[in-house]
Parts: sequence; structure tokens; C-alpha cells
Amino acid sequence: MGLNFKQAFSYEWNDSDFFTKWLIGSFILVFPALPEWMTGIKKFLIAPGNMYWLLLFITISIIAYLAIIGYFYKAVHNRIVHSEEQLPQWQKFWLYVRRGARACLGAGLMTLPYFVLFGGTVYLYQLDYTSPIFIAIAVILGMAFLALYLVFSLNFAVKMKLSAFLNYERAFRRLEGRWREFFVFYLVCITLAVVSTIVCALLSLHNLTTLIVPFFMFYICLVLADLYSQFLFD
Repeated sequence: MGLNFKQAFSYEWNDSDFFTKWLIGSFILVFPALPEWMTGIKKFLIAPGNMYWLLLFITISIIAYLAIIGYFYKAVHNRIVHSEEQLPQWQKFWLYVRRGARACLGAGLMTLPYFVLFGGTVYLYQLDYTSPIFIAIAVILGMAFLALYLVFSLNFAVKMKLSAFLNYERAFRRLEGRWREFFVFYLVCITLAVVSTIVCALLSLHNLTTLIVPFFMFYICLVLADLYSQFLFD
């Protein structure tokens, strides 16, 4: 498999409404970041007696993140299942929220047994979680779990059903004879995540450049959607 990185970073511009769709998604991500930009809002939210406002802010922020997740999966699903090259419209906002919630719930159900197993082992054997050996093992297991999550995430992008995160047979069937390609795809996704995190950290060093972060992150979300589509197409 050969991932086309130029396509991943440029295909979005083929959509005549790309700029509008990108701005809408970016401004949705702006809302959760407002307290970091405006100290007055942050002080207001954490002030005693403003718990209901804080809960409202948290609720709206969660809805915003779910909408972005749902939009991401819808973008992949449309290209794979419906052969639509254009990015989804934002008119179906609450559909994206529901799809995002479904994806998060599925991921949570998939994660639960592994979390219980790992946490239970640490508790029962009183493992020293500060030791270098434990940290190294935890990092290796974490990387392995991310690969597992990616398998089910690809399956969900096609099926858009909660069961996609629980159906091991169908999820791994997509990788038959393609383990080398999947490993490359996995490394690309990890690298993109790490580089994006570093860029966001650098942008966050100054209040003015912090404003760019949501716009950058939503663009990376669209890039990742194309990488998903490329892998699933092959």
C-alpha cells in the first residue's frame, strides 16, 4: 500500500465549499478553548457559585467534540461506502453528535475489559508503577492497544454501528493479508498525532497563536479522514 500524503493534505481543496466547512468545524472547536484564551471566562467558570454555568460549558464542549468525531467518521464513511468525494455538509449537526457519541461509547465498551484486566493486575500484584520496567511495559501495551483501537475504528468508519467496536471477526477480516500495510498506516497515524501535538504545544506558547490551534486541528482531522479512506480503499 502506498499512502499518498500529498493527496491527504490537499484533497480537501477540491471541495468548492471546503473553506466554509473548514471554518464551521474549526469554530466548533473554538468554543471549548475559550477559557484558555479569555481569563475572564475561566475565572467566571471556576468561581464559587457558578457550578451550573460550568456544567453548561462542559456539556456544550462535549457536544462540540462529539460533533467533530461524528463528522470525521461521516467523511470517511461517505467516501468509502457512498463514493462521495465532497466533504459532508454541516446541516446534520445533531446526526454527527449522535454518531460521535456512538463511536465514543463503542470505544469505551471495547476498552473496558482491557482496562479492568490491566488495572486489576496492578492492584492484585501491587506493582510499582514508578519503576522503569513497569513504565516501559505500560508504554508497549499502550502502543499495542492503540493499534487494536485503530482496527475497530476503521471498522466503525465503514459500518457506523456500535457493534463495529465489538465485532473482532469482521474488524480483523479487513486486515487479512495486509498486516504490513496496516503497520505502515499505524505508524503514519501515530507520527501525525505526535507532530500535531508538538505543533499545537508550540502554537499555545503565545496567546495570539493559540487562536490558530482549533483551525489547525480540524484540518488535521480532515487529513486523517483521507488517510483512513486511502487505507480502506486499497
